[in-house]
Amino acid sequence: MSNGPSNLLDAARWYLARGYAPIPVPAGTKVPVLKGWTDLRLAEADLPRHFNGTGNIGVLLGEPSGWLVDVDLDCEEAVALAPAFLPPTGAKSGRPGKPSSHWWYVCEGSKTRKHQDPATKKMIVELRSTGAQTVVGPSMHPSGEQYDPLEGEPAVVDVESLGAAVAALANAVIEQRHGCKERPRSQPTALGTRAFLADDAVLRRAEAYLDRIPPAISGSGGHSQTYAAATAMVHGFGLDPETALTLLVDRYNP
Repeated sequence: MSNGPSNLLDAARWYLARGYAPIPVPAGTKVPVLKGWTDLRLAEADLPRHFNGTGNIGVLLGEPSGWLVDVDLDCEEAVALAPAFLPPTGAKSGRPGKPSSHWWYVCEGSKTRKHQDPATKKMIVELRSTGAQTVVGPSMHPSGEQYDPLEGEPAVVDVESLGAAVAALANAVIEQRHGCKERPRSQPTALGTRAFLADDAVLRRAEAYLDRIPPAISGSGGHSQTYAAATAMVHGFGLDPETALTLLVDRYNP
């Protein structure tokens, strides 16, 4: 779909065929206005009625789209640091003025989480899931730029690993801005909060995360990768520094 379809109806059919739930969004906006849009489940026969002219197109996230989730990078620092913190994925999108600002995954059971700057209250990064949506190509951003299509294969990740990676990314942005090492303020949505896991379960998830992320290679960004892994252990998984160091020594580039 890199070179099309530019037609909204064709795009809606293309997304639906991939298992994603398309929804109509007014032209030039990012917010659906259709009453009950979170519960909208369009079949192919319904598409011509909703995508019949100008407008934008969004994709419902989480359960309606096979647990497709979007890590929305809301600031330049998050976009720049994301490769060091987020799991690799074959699906990324954005727009010319903000490329690769959406990283897509399949993450069963994931919930929406918002991470804000504690000083400015502005969004740093948001993990979007059930109850949320993201506008995708060929939609037009309010600035007049066209969104990239959602294509490629989203990586399959588990809830704890992705949540920890996103939290660690937010914390790294806060440290870069303010020089503090406080845990970023994460706001659960009305869908509920993440339950704390038993220590052994957290350790297993942390080990699995270290086993999956790219290795640290000296001279090729290795120091940044190691820092990202350490930050994820402490600020993402909530491990104490001693336990985090032990895991890094044992599991990460042993």
